[in-house]
Amino acid sequence: MATRLQRVRPHLALVAAGGPVVGIVVALALGGWLPGLAVPVSLIALGAAYFRSRRFRPRRWPVAGAALGVLSGAYLGAVNPWLSPVAVLFGLGGWVVARRARDSVLEPYTPELADSLVEVPWQARGAKGLELLVAHDRITLSGGRGPFRLVRPMVALSGVGTVEQVMVARRATLPVPGVGELRVTVTPGPAVRITVPPGEWIVPTDHGREIARLVARRKERAGI
Repeated sequence: MATRLQRVRPHLALVAAGGPVVGIVVALALGGWLPGLAVPVSLIALGAAYFRSRRFRPRRWPVAGAALGVLSGAYLGAVNPWLSPVAVLFGLGGWVVARRARDSVLEPYTPELADSLVEVPWQARGAKGLELLVAHDRITLSGGRGPFRLVRPMVALSGVGTVEQVMVARRATLPVPGVGELRVTVTPGPAVRITVPPGEWIVPTDHGREIARLVARRKERAGI
């Protein structure tokens, strides 16, 4: 696992520093306002701090890469308005490079991931945007839209009971226990059932066995 993380460091460094360095070079070449160079320098520091603090959470790297790219491009647009369109290109480039770095860490899924601190996301089948995140110390239901944007049900591994793959016979909308009125739409097919206080989560996924083994291994390593 350490090898995967080391392999993507140059990609993350490019995302964090590539755009701002271009901004510095262009500003100097065009005789820009030198105190303004504090902006790209700050962006480099921000990118480095972000990726360092999120090195075990690659799921959000592409979004961060896009944001840093857009900010770097916006700085170039401030230096020279003719360069404003590069904000879109920098944003797209940051997203692509960071996505490749994320995929290099998370794919293919192998047992060595269970022995690492990397948070592993599992996309729910038929529930667009909903993911089950398995960290080294907790599991979380997270979504990019709907109520899961505001509420992220989370349970420490010490509170997780049985994790097993089950088969769902028909489509159903099930409540998430203990979290107000949150619902998960479960489609026919394999799913993972996770016992949590005060009930259970049922998440549609074709990877229930892998998730069960991942949670069991991480609980074992944590001495739970």
